[in-house]
Amino acid sequence: MKYFSNKKRPFHLGPFPLERLARSDGAADFTNVPGMREIDFASHPQESIAHAIARFLAMMDTVRDGEIVHERAEIPADPEERSRHMKAASYYFDASMVGIARLLPEHLLDRPLRNPMIDGVRAELEAGQPTTYAAGVDAIYADILAAARRSLGLIDGHTHALVFLIEHTRDPEQAELGTEWFRDTQAERAALLTSNTAVVIANYIRMLGYEACAHTATTTEVDLNRLGVSAGLCGGVDGELVNAFVGNRFGLAAVTTALELEPDSLLEKNAGKAGLSSHGPSWQLGIGTERRSSTSVPFENRQFRMGPHPFEKIKRVDSPTTFIDEDRVPRFPKRADFFARALFGDMGKSVQEAAKGGYYVMKSPIGACARRALGALLLLQFGEARGSIHQSATDPKRNADNIKGPLRRRSRAHAGADRAGRD
Repeated sequence: MKYFSNKKRPFHLGPFPLERLARSDGAADFTNVPGMREIDFASHPQESIAHAIARFLAMMDTVRDGEIVHERAEIPADPEERSRHMKAASYYFDASMVGIARLLPEHLLDRPLRNPMIDGVRAELEAGQPTTYAAGVDAIYADILAAARRSLGLIDGHTHALVFLIEHTRDPEQAELGTEWFRDTQAERAALLTSNTAVVIANYIRMLGYEACAHTATTTEVDLNRLGVSAGLCGGVDGELVNAFVGNRFGLAAVTTALELEPDSLLEKNAGKAGLSSHGPSWQLGIGTERRSSTSVPFENRQFRMGPHPFEKIKRVDSPTTFIDEDRVPRFPKRADFFARALFGDMGKSVQEAAKGGYYVMKSPIGACARRALGALLLLQFGEARGSIHQSATDPKRNADNIKGPLRRRSRAHAGADRAGRD
């Protein structure tokens, strides 16, 4: 139960009290910072959600870079105000922690990582455009196909980096229902969620007229671990990368950019832990922050398939209490819903004009910057079943639990479902 409000907390500070950590103005020490580890998706069994995550990550890696098609926008000249804005936008897109660093030669990898599945995405796209009524799908398809054919981007002119951290959930219990398909996928899950934020924010910065490129756990020119240290999010402790609030259980992504920002200070030793100042009663009770000690690990005391809200306590009935004249309810495909009907002019000329090219999304800068990534993922919603049905997917009740489990695995609504039901 939450006893203290955080409604007056500035949005750019985020859900964790990073401002309470001990800081230093010295130079970054990478002596105890481990190197990046590549994720091995092929090591997972057939039924693992890791294989679906791999396809989504490949699409995110495909659209991580792009052309600048706008003149430079009118934005604050103050780097500190810019940084506040970028952090707030990153938290809006569900980052758990955000830090900013000045990009240094020491951050560059000797050998950039490139997701090998990008080539598979390109082959699928070259095979043909999927049939859908989604607004602007032609332009989306052409853009994503061009991105898949593009070589690795250059970041020579980039001067700063935004770094995003998302914490792991707890590990599933051995016999816990609904967890069969996502066991041992902490790194994969964190890689996907951080990539979502990085790709959208990189696109946003490019829309402002500045070069920007997203870097993920599977495709990057920079060492994300070193950037995490330089951005004041974590520190090297006994050869491990450690965050003061979630330990070593997290994933990172970043955006490098030519947009000048205000860097965050480095953390002091022991990942910036400052005793009672950072981990005292305020952290234990959640005074002034969204997250606190007892909620730092999502679903620590609740089964994943049950979700974050106690829907199981709501009274249930066998039939709806609201009358539904089922015989007269027209049936039509989901792809022919109101988005498509708006394009066809069913709701009038003005609505039809607003639907062209997805204008209802594009008219807002924050909505517009997410459109490219959303459109890219739309192209993954089609296709035939791959492989034979696994033995773990033959029981309907077991299937329902195994689908609900990963849907609820993220504790916040932007990257997971608050509630999932079956009919």
